[in-house]
Amino acid sequence: MFAMSVDEVNLEIKKINTYLSRCLWMDFEFCRMDAGQIVLSGSIDLSSNEYVIDIKFEEPYFVSTLFLWHADSAKVFIELANTDEIIVMNQKYRVEIGNYIFKVSVEGFENPPIFIAAKKISFKILEEPSISVEHT
Repeated sequence: MFAMSVDEVNLEIKKINTYLSRCLWMDFEFCRMDAGQIVLSGSIDLSSNEYVIDIKFEEPYFVSTLFLWHADSAKVFIELANTDEIIVMNQKYRVEIGNYIFKVSVEGFENPPIFIAAKKISFKILEEPSISVEHT
């Protein structure tokens, strides 16, 4: 029924959040969005067009989103929707069984404004974050 187990999904989410927790900031945009795949790409500076992470959602069912945003480094970046959010999304979009509903935290929003329902999630790190050390 599900393409990934909830444990597999949570492991991917944990790896993404761990990577992003090592970054001071990250700007995101959708680089691909079609019936087969949604790709969120993150960059330290979107004007350079050099992405450091791609997050892929396979077989998406719906997306409710902003197109360009900054990650909120004070919050967990991505997680599964809670029960109340799932109920709301099911009422709006009639989400088919087999999809997970992901929510993405965004700078300047108290509650996550981005929701994506999809069967799978994966990611690719294109560049490790630079860790700067301050000298005194």
